[in-house]
Amino acid sequence: MRRTAPGYDPLEQRFPVQTDYYEILGVTRSASPEEIKVAYRRLARRYHPDTSRDPGAEDRFKEITLAYQVLRDMDKRVRYDLEAMERELEATERELSAEIDAETANPTVHLGDTLPPAPAADTIPPRLERDLRDESPPARRAGLFRFGRRRAERTETGGERVRGDDYEAIAQITLEEAIRGATATLAVAATEGGANGGSERSARTVEVRVPKLAVDGQRLRIKGQGGPGANGGPPGDLYAKVAYKRHHLFRLLGTDVWFYLPIAPWEAVLGAVVDIPTLEKPFRIHVPAGATSGKTFRLPGRGLPKPDGGRGDLLACLRIITPEFPTESEKQLYLQLARGSRFNARRGFG
Repeated sequence: MRRTAPGYDPLEQRFPVQTDYYEILGVTRSASPEEIKVAYRRLARRYHPDTSRDPGAEDRFKEITLAYQVLRDMDKRVRYDLEAMERELEATERELSAEIDAETANPTVHLGDTLPPAPAADTIPPRLERDLRDESPPARRAGLFRFGRRRAERTETGGERVRGDDYEAIAQITLEEAIRGATATLAVAATEGGANGGSERSARTVEVRVPKLAVDGQRLRIKGQGGPGANGGPPGDLYAKVAYKRHHLFRLLGTDVWFYLPIAPWEAVLGAVVDIPTLEKPFRIHVPAGATSGKTFRLPGRGLPKPDGGRGDLLACLRIITPEFPTESEKQLYLQLARGSRFNARRGFG
């Protein structure tokens, strides 16, 4: 195994792409620091080279120790999680975009706070989603999902009143709107049975209020806005499923929201007071002198809503940015610094 020179910390570099430290310790990504410590101690006792007879115990022990060194340190753990998230973003962006485009092609969703009052919507927790679906797969109808069986009632004349179909649509909202609430306009287009056994296509808009602290995947029921009933039967309901839009700045890690906070080299060396964006109003933080890329600031309770209440955190990960097109005077300043500084960024290379 290659040894590193004193002072060189391999954890300050990017983490191995295929290494899952959570899996190595046998814990989930949401594991608490105490759970991580307990898992490490249990595995360390089992694979310690001085007591284990396992021929691969030494390598296993080193692997366990490295995983624990990363996950027990909050800054390193956050950086590890962010890097893993970054790698996944590039690979899944096209797939997610295609899926969202397919689901929202019809109906469309227009968001704004100036729309007229909308009908009341009942909030349905995501865990009850399974109770809303029919046993058979929903059929796609002009951009909507139609699900649920029609319920028939016998009329006095011997006919049957048939309840209309339930529809489902996607209501996309921004991350900021998930916090403050929003009004979504759904363009509902569906094909219904017409006279003489034919079919008729109808189109209408339905406005629904998305409540504050809406959870991704949460369902809102708008009564009586589904398919029309037959023979005097009541209409079905419309279910709007909340979906978060992709944000130009923020990325998601569960209910935590993170982003890279760019700072100038002199701000990193000297320290700075900067205003950072949040899902609500800007928040002022102090960047300490000597800050390095990867240092993470955590703002508890400033993330996205949790299904069971509360909110996740907001994470700002520092990234030192150099001038892309430095002026001549800036180049001279950097040259002066290079000549006068004793700092060696690669001191651990040997």
